[in-house]
Amino acid sequence: MAQPRFSSFKLLCCFLTFVYFSSGETQVARLNEAATFSCNYDIPRKEMTNYRVYWQNAERVVQAYVRGRTVEELIDPSYVNRTTAIDVSNNLSITILSLQVSDEGTYECIVQELVGGQYKRVHKLDVKLSIRADFSDPIILVYKEEWSFPGWRITCASSKGYPSPKLFWLRNGKELIPFNTTTYQDSITRLYNIDSELHVNQTNNFSITCLIKYGDFHVSTNRTLQIDSPPEETLQPLIIVCIAISIFFFCTALILCLKRHHCRFCKQQEVGLCSIPQGPTVAVTEEEANDQALTLARVKPAATSGKVASV
Repeated sequence: MAQPRFSSFKLLCCFLTFVYFSSGETQVARLNEAATFSCNYDIPRKEMTNYRVYWQNAERVVQAYVRGRTVEELIDPSYVNRTTAIDVSNNLSITILSLQVSDEGTYECIVQELVGGQYKRVHKLDVKLSIRADFSDPIILVYKEEWSFPGWRITCASSKGYPSPKLFWLRNGKELIPFNTTTYQDSITRLYNIDSELHVNQTNNFSITCLIKYGDFHVSTNRTLQIDSPPEETLQPLIIVCIAISIFFFCTALILCLKRHHCRFCKQQEVGLCSIPQGPTVAVTEEEANDQALTLARVKPAATSGKVASV
C-alpha cells in the first residue's frame, strides 16, 4: 500500500518541477514598435558570475550573458543593435526594438547556475510573441452593371496588415457570398493585401459592409447605395412626349402660315399686279397692216427660191 503513495508523490513532484522550469505567457506587439520580455527570475548582481542567461528564438540567440564572452560573439546578426542588454535588476528582462514580422515566434529564457563545476539549468520561461500590423481602412467601390436587371459590382480592398486576414461581406447585417476574394503576402515584409468582389442584384436602397478580421482584431467600412425611385424615372418619357407634340404643332403652324403667304403672292401675279413689264406699243392703221402683210409674202418666196438655187 505504500508503493502507490510513493508513486503519486513522485508524479506530483515531477509536475511541479515542470511547471517551475517551463512556464510561459503570450504577448502581442505592433509592427515597428518595441516589446519587452521578462524572465521572471531574480539573480543578485554579486552572484551573476555564477550564472549563464540565454534569450533565444528557435535556433537564434537573441541576447545572452556568459562570463568571459562578448555579446556580439553569441547573438544572431539579425538582432544586433535591436535588443537591449539583459537587465539584471528587472528579472533578467530584454527589449526588442523595431519589431518585424520575422520576429514572431516563441522566445525562451534559460538560466543556468554553476554547481559543482558544471552549469545546470535552474529556470526556463517561454514567451510567445505575436506580431500585429493593422490593415488599412477598407475601400469600397461601386460599379453599376448594364444588365437586363439592376446589377451592382462592388469591390473592397485593404493592405499592409498581419496576420492573415479573412474578409466578410454584410448587407443589412446578413452575410453575403463574394464572387471572388484574393489574398497576397509580400515576400519581403510578409504583410498581407486582400481584395474582394461582390455582385448584387438590388432595386431598393441598401447598406453594404466590408469587414476584415485578422487575429483578434478587425477593421470595417460601411457604404449605403442610393437607388433612384421608379416614379422619378417614369416622368422623363412623359416630358419627352410633351416636347415632341409641341414641336409638331409648331412646325405644322409654321408650314400653314408659309403656304398661305405663298398663295397670296400667286394671286397677285394672276391679277397683274406683279406681271413682267412689256415694251411700248405702236398704233397701226388697217392699210399699213395690209401693206406689211404683202411685203412679207413677197420676201418669203424669194428667200425660199434662193435656198433652192444654192442647193
